[in-house]
Amino acid sequence: MTASPLRERQAEQVRVAVLDAVAKQLEQRSVDDIAMADVAAAAGISLRTLYRYFPDRAALLHAAGEHLYRALGIRYEIANAADISASFRDAATKLSSRPALTRALVQTTAGRAARSAARVQRVEAIRTALAPLTDSVDPDTARRATAVIAHLCSAASWVAVSDDSGLDDDDAQQAVAWAIDTLIAVLQSQQPAPTTSRGRGTKRS
Repeated sequence: MTASPLRERQAEQVRVAVLDAVAKQLEQRSVDDIAMADVAAAAGISLRTLYRYFPDRAALLHAAGEHLYRALGIRYEIANAADISASFRDAATKLSSRPALTRALVQTTAGRAARSAARVQRVEAIRTALAPLTDSVDPDTARRATAVIAHLCSAASWVAVSDDSGLDDDDAQQAVAWAIDTLIAVLQSQQPAPTTSRGRGTKRS
């Protein structure tokens, strides 16, 4: 027996309320841990109901991270290597609208767990976008360049630059975007020169 449209809407409303409650706890308290009972109370539901939607804390944080990134309109897709820094700037600008939450996502255990699913998708998109460049360089360079660019293309990078250097968030993001573009330019400079083939049957003079 399938659920009625009304019941489905109600279930989705409860789910959204729970995920918003997780984000609010991270943003307002910057807690390193989030208790399921506290989330249930903040969402106005029983702990038993919460466990019906999310079987454990890991599933709850995983869903909360995906919900947050979707609500902020952060895209995972990256067209090519030249799009990486633009994609980074777009995501960073959107996260900057909620600076306390962003710092909780990168500086607390609960926050890192919440952003882990989104992070996996972003890293894979970066690796795919870089492949046309990294496939043409030696494996060690490819591996190291991909790792550094993926690290730079993250909230953790610009938050650390901002907090360590005293730059405001926008300046820190611009600095990181410059570093990304510089590394990609280095990879581009190491691409083999295109080969030209001579037509058959021609003779050198």
